[in-house]
Amino acid sequence: MSFTLTPIISLPAGFAALAVAAEREGYDFLKRLAARWNGASYDDDELASVWAAEEGGMLIAVGAQTYDEYDPSPLHRRVRHFYVRPDIRREGVGRALAQQLMLDAFELAPRLHVRATHDGSRAFWESLGFVRVTREDRSHEMVRD
Repeated sequence: MSFTLTPIISLPAGFAALAVAAEREGYDFLKRLAARWNGASYDDDELASVWAAEEGGMLIAVGAQTYDEYDPSPLHRRVRHFYVRPDIRREGVGRALAQQLMLDAFELAPRLHVRATHDGSRAFWESLGFVRVTREDRSHEMVRD
C-alpha cells in the first residue's frame, strides 16, 4: 500500500465521509475534531498536530496529538481523534500515523495518554508500547525514556 502522511492545515477533502464511516462504527470523535478545529489549529493549542493519511488523493486516516484536557500538565500530551478507515486497517497506515503523532508529542512532553475503547484499539496501542492504566480519563500511557 502506498500512502502519504501530511500535517493538516485545514480539514481535508473527504473528512466528512471519514467522519460518517466513523459514526457508522459508533465513534463520534471525528465530529469533535471538526468542532474543535479553529481555522488552522486545534482549539487554542498551538502545539497540537493533526495528520492525515491519503492514498490516491483519498483520505484514509486521521489523528491528532493535543494537550490533555483531563490532565493538563505541560508534561502530558494526548493522542486523540484517531481513526483509520476499516478497509485499510492492518496495512501499516495506523501504525505510521500513530508513530508520527507520538514523535510530535514526545518532542513536547515526556508522557503520552490515549483512551482506547475496544479490544482491537487496546491491542493496537499496546503493540506500539503503550501500557494499560486504570484511569477513567485514559486507558493507556507511554513515558518517553
